[in-house]
Order: sequence, then structure tokens, then C-alpha cells
Amino acid sequence: MEINHSIEQKIIAYRRHFHANPELGWLEYSTAAFIAEELLNLGFEVKRGHEVMQVDNLMGLPAEQDNQLAFEKAEKIFGPEKMQAFANNSTAVAGILNCGEGPRVAIRVDMDALPITESNSRDHFPNQAGFASESRGIMHACGHDAHMAIGLGLAHYLAKYASQLKGNYILLFQPAEEGVRGAASIVKSGFLKDVDYLLAAHLWSNMPLSKVVCSQNGTAATDKLDVTFYGKAAHAGICPEKGNNAILAAANTILGLHEIQFTGEGLRRVNVGRIEGGTARNIIADGAKLEIELRADSQTGENELLEKLESIVKASAHKQGCSFEIKKVGEASAACGDNSLAIQIRDEAMNMNYFTDVILSDKQNRGSEDFTSLMKDLQARGGKASFIGVGASMYGKNLEHHTPDFDIAEAALNPTVALFFNLIKRLSRSHL
Repeated sequence: MEINHSIEQKIIAYRRHFHANPELGWLEYSTAAFIAEELLNLGFEVKRGHEVMQVDNLMGLPAEQDNQLAFEKAEKIFGPEKMQAFANNSTAVAGILNCGEGPRVAIRVDMDALPITESNSRDHFPNQAGFASESRGIMHACGHDAHMAIGLGLAHYLAKYASQLKGNYILLFQPAEEGVRGAASIVKSGFLKDVDYLLAAHLWSNMPLSKVVCSQNGTAATDKLDVTFYGKAAHAGICPEKGNNAILAAANTILGLHEIQFTGEGLRRVNVGRIEGGTARNIIADGAKLEIELRADSQTGENELLEKLESIVKASAHKQGCSFEIKKVGEASAACGDNSLAIQIRDEAMNMNYFTDVILSDKQNRGSEDFTSLMKDLQARGGKASFIGVGASMYGKNLEHHTPDFDIAEAALNPTVALFFNLIKRLSRSHL
């Protein structure tokens, strides 16, 4: 790909704009509207909201007050008419470029930020360069700002060189990746049902610059669950026996979950990340809630964990005479990329002057990723998919994701765009 320095600077500007203006999952109203405007200006057909996703039964929705504030903020910037399609958490947006007969290729881009307060250290590059988060308590701490910049940078190159391509190209900007909530809505909509190839890239702050993993296959299946116990209040000093202690039910569940003995090979993870319950120290608690996640490196292992959780919750509630509710607020599949597609990605990466450490595939544990649900759904219909990992460490620093001082090297942005574009050209030629 011929480097266009004007587009390269736009990519960096996009990244800094998104970093300064982060929005949480299902609240990406201003982000989605901004992306839609950019895609329209580049000549893409733009699909919004319910045209891309199924809007019923979304998982892990934010509080209504937070939703209203975020939507009203976006309305003031973009106007009610442009925001109408994104209302009620319908924040997916896609750009489609039709270049005639050929492959249908989709690139998935995640959009949401995290509830983290960004570092105010002078050594933190976004502070030095003046693009740190302007929303207190919210931060792009996983690289989604960079991913969106890469997506829009790719849009510029696709639009500029459309005459050289054959096929149909979709840039899919997905909401609510954190908590693995958003992909399910797109799977249910069938928006990608005719796609031949599906790709996504993740920049890693703890992976060296110029390294690329063409197929990351270590992402775990996961379930995010809210478990609520319903008990009966009573005076803790006079007649505790007349109550049903929801906190005790929750506590026994925590102990039971963390005492699970894993059998067989593979990764298994159980964590209770948050507990709340009760009203006062002298009242038997009539309510308690646990926020839990399960992970396993196979769907079979994940299903086993879920069965064990349900059994432990039921037994703990029964012991205290409580009722309970288990609500799923996020989920993702375990999936592996297609080796034949990974080989093509490897070949293109090796043809570039930038990447010096090219890995075909690995199974390193990098947590869970919403993209796998899209991948698995597409593969079940005969399509091919791959999840690419790109090194973006800052000057050799291994900054961890989901932390206040997270940052990525902007030097990784344009090469990732180039890798996508070169692969698209390769796929386009293969169908001639």
C-alpha cells in the first residue's frame, strides 16, 4: 500500500479524538454518530442501529439516567434527526462499500471505553499531548480508540482505491465489547449472514512493536452473570430465626464457587468480582447480589462451569430459605481462526517492511473477546474468520490493559491499516 501521509495524520487525529471522548458500552451515541458522518463523507452506504443489530433483549444495559444523559449530550452535538436511529442503546454502525462482483469482507471494530479514571501523571503521553479523557471516570484503557481510528483509516484507503477492488466491504463498528455484550445483538440480527471473510485486530500494549499474531486462538468462552438472592428481613438481635439471610446465601455461594475443583486439561476461571446486599447491621438481609464471571478455553468447559454454578447457587439459597435469580449480562464463545486465512494474513505481513516478528497463530491466554461470537457464527455458515493481534507497546514499556496508565504506540496504527488493506486486495484478486 502506498502510504498517504495525509491519511496517516488523520488516523492519529481520529485516535486522539476518540481517546479524549470515551463512552461506555451501549452509550456510544456521540461515537457512533461521529463515525457515521465520517463514513458518509467518504461515500460509504451507512447502516445504523436496528439496521445492524437486534435491539431486543440487550445484555448488561446501563442505568436509564446514564443512558438519557449520554443521548442528550449527543443530541446537542449532532441534532435529534441524526441521533434518532441510535436511540435506546442502538449504537452499532456500519459502512458498506460495493465494488462489484467479488468477496464479501467484513472488518469488526469495537467502540466502547471502560469505567476507569485516567492517570494524571506527567509521564502519561495523552496528558503530554493534550488528548486525555475529558470524561471523568471513563477511559479508553483497552485500545478501542485506536481500533476505531484504524477502521476509519481503512475507510479512507478503501474509498481512495475503490476502483482497484472487486467485492463488497463492510466496516462494522460494534458497541459494548467490554463485558462481551454487543456481538450477540449482531449475531441475532443476521447482518453478517452473507459475509465470506470476517476480520478483527486488537492492539496490545504488552506486545512488542512490529510483532503480529495472525490468528489469536487463546480467547476463552465466558459468561457474565448477576445472581440475586431474595430473603426475608428480621430483627438480628431479637428474632433472627424469623428471617432468611440473603447475605449468607451469597457468602456460601462465593465459598462454593471458589472451592470448585477443576478436572481435566485446559483453562478454567471463576471470579466473584462484586457483592452488595442488606440494609443495616441489625437487620437480617433480605437481599444480596453477586456479579460473577466464568471463563474456560472450550465451550464444553464453560458449560460445565455454568452447571456447577447453578447447582451451588441453588443449594446455597435453599439452605437459607431464599429464592434466587440468575441473569446473564454478557457471553462470548471460544473459537479458533481459520488456518488458511491466517496463512494469507501471514504472507501479507511478511511482505511489509514493518512487521519483523510474524507469528502464524498462538493459544496465549488473553482473556475473552466478543469477536469470537461473530467468528463462530460466521464459520458455522461456511465463512472464514481470524482475530489478529498487533504489538503496540510504548517504547518497550509493558503497560497493562484496563489500567489508568494504559497507552498504545501510535506507530502501530498505520501498519495495521496497511495490513488490512493489503489483505483485502489479496482477497479481491483471488476472486477475479
